[in-house]
Amino acid sequence: MWMSDILILVNKQNVDHNSLLDIAAAIADTGASVVSVDTELFAIEAAAPSDAIATISAMEGVSYVRCVFSYLCEGRTPAHAA
Repeated sequence: MWMSDILILVNKQNVDHNSLLDIAAAIADTGASVVSVDTELFAIEAAAPSDAIATISAMEGVSYVRCVFSYLCEGRTPAHAA
């Protein structure tokens, strides 16, 4: 699965009045891992499945999404018994 480290900027005066933590929770619901929430800059850093970026970009209150980098995250292989 392709994953992306993304930076999300939130409009604090969004129409739905979603708080920064509400938006972070919605981002986590897409399968992303929220890495940090900056309350002063209204920014969220997350590691998300690359196919979830369009969904995150379309969320009410999200004003900008920047993909910092993407990487292939393959499943772990089980250790072999010795």
